[in-house]
Amino acid sequence: MDYRYVIVGGGLTAASAIEGIRAHDPEGSILMISRENFPPYQRPPLSKELWFGRTTKEELPVHDDAFYREQRVELALRREVVELDVAKRRVWDDRGIEHGYERLLLATGGSPRRLNVEGAEIEGVHYFRELEDYLFLERHLDRFEHALVIGGGFIGLELAAALTHAGKHVTLIYQKEYPLANILPRDLGLFVADTYRQRGVETVSEDTVVGFDEAQGLVHARTASGGVVSTQLVLAGVGIVPETDLAEAAGLDVDHGIVVDELCRTSDPHVFAAGDVAEYPDLVLGRSRRVEHRDQAIQHGRCAGANMAGAGQRYEHTPFFYSDLFDLGFEAVGDLDSSFTTEAVWREPLRKGVVFYLNGDVVRGVLLWNAWGGLEWARGLIRESRAMTGAERAAAIPALH
Repeated sequence: MDYRYVIVGGGLTAASAIEGIRAHDPEGSILMISRENFPPYQRPPLSKELWFGRTTKEELPVHDDAFYREQRVELALRREVVELDVAKRRVWDDRGIEHGYERLLLATGGSPRRLNVEGAEIEGVHYFRELEDYLFLERHLDRFEHALVIGGGFIGLELAAALTHAGKHVTLIYQKEYPLANILPRDLGLFVADTYRQRGVETVSEDTVVGFDEAQGLVHARTASGGVVSTQLVLAGVGIVPETDLAEAAGLDVDHGIVVDELCRTSDPHVFAAGDVAEYPDLVLGRSRRVEHRDQAIQHGRCAGANMAGAGQRYEHTPFFYSDLFDLGFEAVGDLDSSFTTEAVWREPLRKGVVFYLNGDVVRGVLLWNAWGGLEWARGLIRESRAMTGAERAAAIPALH
């Protein structure tokens, strides 16, 4: 069957693209093909709010079922697109069904990066990204007392906090000296590690897992330093790999993700890409990048949908990202690269304040550490892209809560 719009992927980017399409084309037929068991849902709460009682599973869906009926969107769940022919403007799913399109959106996101070590395929080693992963943990909470979490990035830290809050003993292992080492300045990263230890998390820094064995109902993780961590459950959170296979096989330009222009178009003018999988030109920062966070999924997906319907909107948004780490939390915008010069203005040392990421005297990124309400100010500061003295930067900080 032929459609005006076909969306490959069923996450927040896809749901936002539907909104973008309908804002400019209320009638065109839409098909969304997703390998998920559920319509689009919010992913961040799976490792954050659900565990702390700040939201419920009933609140996860991006839209209720009525939205898709009212917007005349055909949902094809538990399907995977296995072939794309851009010349014929056709896709084929894993049931062999052919779908034609006028405009196609690749919102395929990413899959968890797999551990490439001996024993990584044993039953006790798990990954965490989808609602199914949360439901598995929820069902099995009473079957384990200790978990090994691998990875010092967002997902590893959030899962370690979530499981500790759920009353489990957690060992957290990460490669660098401190968690979030690619983002946080050293003093702040060490403070996060110390906070986790104070909350009961056993942290193992500057080490990696090199293999797994099973014995006597336990998983034994061998580390590069010669240590062994024995556990009942392993959760690996070592990043995602963008799902670019379809695009590559179809001959579309792919680099760190599917390459798109400022209108979200790929190298084929009838194919668009957005969200986690897309490498896009950040018009504010002046470089190409791929962003894996919620705000990017919403804004980039909405822009892609609008442009599929002919809006011609340039994507000029600077996305923010956030995390919750026990009683620590932050929002951030721009280039947060720990190799940049950083300058902190603390209201309470290491617990509440603003960290500037500087290229010379120009602000490239802003970290709002336990300080809320400053995102638009931070975006404006980055857009200005002008040299400022430290005193000027400190004086520019608005009242934050």
